[in-house]
Amino acid sequence: MSLQVIPAVGEVLERVLDDTFPLWNDGLSRENYGKSWAAQQKTPWGATHLDRVALVDGPHVVSSAKRYDLSLRLDGRIRRVLGIGAVFTSQAHRGRGAARELIARLLETAVTEGQEFAMLFSEIPPAFYERLEFVPVPLTEWVIEVDQKRGGAPAMLVRSGDERDLPNIIEMSATRAAGARLALDRSEDFVRYAITKKRLQSGLAPAGMKTTEFLVVEEGHQAVAYLVATAQDGRWMIEEAGDRDPTGARLGAMLQVMLARYPSERLPEIRGWWPQSLVPPQLKVAARTPTQEVLMIRPLRDRMLPLPPLAAAEVVYWHSDYF
Repeated sequence: MSLQVIPAVGEVLERVLDDTFPLWNDGLSRENYGKSWAAQQKTPWGATHLDRVALVDGPHVVSSAKRYDLSLRLDGRIRRVLGIGAVFTSQAHRGRGAARELIARLLETAVTEGQEFAMLFSEIPPAFYERLEFVPVPLTEWVIEVDQKRGGAPAMLVRSGDERDLPNIIEMSATRAAGARLALDRSEDFVRYAITKKRLQSGLAPAGMKTTEFLVVEEGHQAVAYLVATAQDGRWMIEEAGDRDPTGARLGAMLQVMLARYPSERLPEIRGWWPQSLVPPQLKVAARTPTQEVLMIRPLRDRMLPLPPLAAAEVVYWHSDYF
């Protein structure tokens, strides 16, 4: 075989989308699956930090992956990171090391481009990636119960979030990340991309299948707390959230307001990849479990992680940051 890694565009992209659609369509039609990808790449962040690549043998697409240029805060330093997502090998080429070859070539390119670490999410047992020198980063998913306020919802104004709120959101995000050993360094463009991606998944899905809400609490004409949540099949996922109040009291009150809108309906199950340092007084953690998707990381240059093993309490990583 004469293998090459090329950008997945044009006919190659269509073949990649055809191959990956059955596995990662998130309820979208094949047409809307392609529209969602195209729209993500048209965002300011996606246009410069996200692409798809394919490992090809002549006219044959052997394997493919998404490639992200991420910024990571690791032990107080900002590092450029290669994110690898949606690694897929077509059925006809499995069992020949194609995925390993594609990842190895992506890592080589990342070193030449100045990236210091590589990260990926494993949806399979992580042993395959551990053989490629990746190590797991502990992430925890919480099931959250909200104290129902007697006498009605809290008297606070909750409105839809918009562009003007992004600087305040970045400030809240940076404050929370500063106390962690590992967290994404989230820019305005990245947060805009993450919210746009969730809205695309909801808007392009069949009517009523999924909803996305972006809400803020405002004081003095500034957002002081915010929440991005998706809802599907009676379950809410807290995609990301923040509160200038270290206790998270306004964030807890926002969830009380959201629940008060549906007094006659069955309460949803609420989940989130919640930072352990943020527990609003209105919330109770009903369960903690490791995330199904395993975040993994490895160094690219020195081949040694410049940190001792991480604990889940030292990581701030929202479900919205999943790639």
